[in-house]
Amino acid sequence: MAISGFAAGICVCQFGEALPSPETQFFLLAGAIILLAGAWACCRLESGLGKGVSVVLLALAWMLAGFIYAAWRADVRLADELPGEWEGRDVVVTGVVASLPQNFERGVRFVFEPESAEGPVPRRISLAWYRGFADDEWHSLGEVHAGERWRITVRLKRPHGNVNPHGFDYEGWLLTQGIRATGYVRAADSNIRLDALVPAPGYLVERARELIRERFQRALPDAPYAGVLVALAVGDQRVIPTEQWAVFARTGISHLVSISGLHVTMVAALVAVCAGGLWRRVPALALRWPAQQAAAAAGVLAALGYTLLAGWGVPAQRTLYMLACVALAVLLRRETAPSRVLASALGLVLL
Repeated sequence: MAISGFAAGICVCQFGEALPSPETQFFLLAGAIILLAGAWACCRLESGLGKGVSVVLLALAWMLAGFIYAAWRADVRLADELPGEWEGRDVVVTGVVASLPQNFERGVRFVFEPESAEGPVPRRISLAWYRGFADDEWHSLGEVHAGERWRITVRLKRPHGNVNPHGFDYEGWLLTQGIRATGYVRAADSNIRLDALVPAPGYLVERARELIRERFQRALPDAPYAGVLVALAVGDQRVIPTEQWAVFARTGISHLVSISGLHVTMVAALVAVCAGGLWRRVPALALRWPAQQAAAAAGVLAALGYTLLAGWGVPAQRTLYMLACVALAVLLRRETAPSRVLASALGLVLL
């Protein structure tokens, strides 16, 4: 009931016309605390009516908590923005390439995470580095790789996109990715690579994804479906040619080349079955740790590795959290009702 109420509160916030003010959030939080206190008091009553009322109050309290949580997270995301007066101005930033660089006809695009800047810039920005003449200047394209630290001069603007009905919501997609400004690299002599690789976990994963993509492209330079293999391996769908996407769309199989729960669960199940089968055939291992638990742990680790290589997308994350909840129930050796496992997975996904 608590998690169901929490989910309902988040849904109510998503469908609201505007976010509540901080003052409103404070009063809602106070109301949630009062409801929790009332639920605790009613639960101590021995009558069946008191316990029923406590369940209702508990669900309402957690509904308010879900509403407040969603509003708070939205406030945090929206507060990370580019001030209007800094649009169209040259800014020198130092930071790290935080995504797979995407080559296109006129240059390369990548996500950049500034560490320091001459002005107030968001924590994640999307940049394009063009080659050739632009703004009456010659732009020399740098060789960009994931995980590199650069000092570059950029010109930024706030994200915006078309609002055509049933069209792709580019601005909304940028918001889900945490990208709060877009722009391009300006031609400047001060553009310089400072470090070839920043040894942080997220950047190391992105560099590994880039190396795997390059390995595919070297091994299959002329293969017609090399882009599909890259998309299934590291989640980079932009390497799939447009004509192939058109075929996938007409045949209704586009979701099969987009990393989702189907792919993560398949990999996790395959690894779990193999690990469990091998574990049972080694008596020393089977006596030390039950094969079912070893298989569950191996499956979750495989899901984690594949989710990281696939780009840590929301559908893959969701599946990873759900598999982790099921594996945790197995590892704790608890006979847990499926409804409780599903509720736990739902709560973790929402958080």
